Amino acid sequence: MSMISQTLQGAVLSITSNVLAQAISSYQGNTPFSLNYAQVFKFALFSILSNPPNIVWQGVLEDHFPTNVPSAAPAAEKPGSKPDPTKTSLSKTNVLIKFVLDQTIGAVINTLMFLGYMGYVNAQGKPGVDAWDMVTRDCAKKLWPMMKDGYKFWPAISLVSFLWVPVDKRVVFGCSVGVVWGIYLSLAVGA
Repeated sequence: MSMISQTLQGAVLSITSNVLAQAISSYQGNTPFSLNYAQVFKFALFSILSNPPNIVWQGVLEDHFPTNVPSAAPAAEKPGSKPDPTKTSLSKTNVLIKFVLDQTIGAVINTLMFLGYMGYVNAQGKPGVDAWDMVTRDCAKKLWPMMKDGYKFWPAISLVSFLWVPVDKRVVFGCSVGVVWGIYLSLAVGA
């Protein structure tokens, strides 16, 4: 699946989660539903900007730590014989390495990208508000609480992704189940 296709699918899923979050907010506030197109656009644009680096990240992880590695030749085969390149086995070590890297480095970078982007775009057009001060404040204030909340959701998704989802479909898979996470994010930034 191409990067453009994955990015567009991710954007559609991001739009879906934001619209659902707005509907939930309206329902919870017992107010008439009125779609905030600016907020939908912000989330769609963030998805378009953040999906390509995530696609590259997943590719790098898989290139360096493949989930499936060539199987070793059985002991009964002749010494010096080459293993069948079509036979692979699950590398639990590589899956664990990818999981740890994704849930540490990947999670922090993604959370900071989101907080930085939302802080910056939400500060635009507000008189007397310095966008970079808002970004710095939001990142400092919200990073760890959001990471803590993310650790209640993403580790299981990450593990399923690394074990059973082909690398070229991982970002779209993550976006699909991330509709629930997107609703949380939308509500967290006041959609």
